[in-house]
Amino acid sequence: ILVTSIGSGDSKDAIPAAVYDTLKSALVDKTKAENLLIKYYTNTDYTIVRPGGLISAPSTGKAILTEDKMASGAIHRSDVAKLVVDALYSKKLTKKIVTAIDPSLANAPATAYKPADV
Repeated sequence: ILVTSIGSGDSKDAIPAAVYDTLKSALVDKTKAENLLIKYYTNTDYTIVRPGGLISAPSTGKAILTEDKMASGAIHRSDVAKLVVDALYSKKLTKKIVTAIDPSLANAPATAYKPADV
């Protein structure tokens, strides 16, 4: 499991330009890490998890993984941890890139993002 961030790789357009500009240095480095993993570890089972904005508060238990590269929003750190463990044991997420967000914290309907098949 490689944990990067929304805004890395092909999810750059999922965040506002001003946010990207503020986080550009970190997001460029995270994109490089993703690209190295994809290019050089072709014989390795991996999953890339891109969490949204991190919140230090108790878990809501409503967070999801989605393959929607334009998904964005916030997520509690403890929910990210649970989803990373779920992804670690999921063969369905092998060699996939998923976004980790909590739709209940987003300004979008809870049905706006299709959960990944874990």
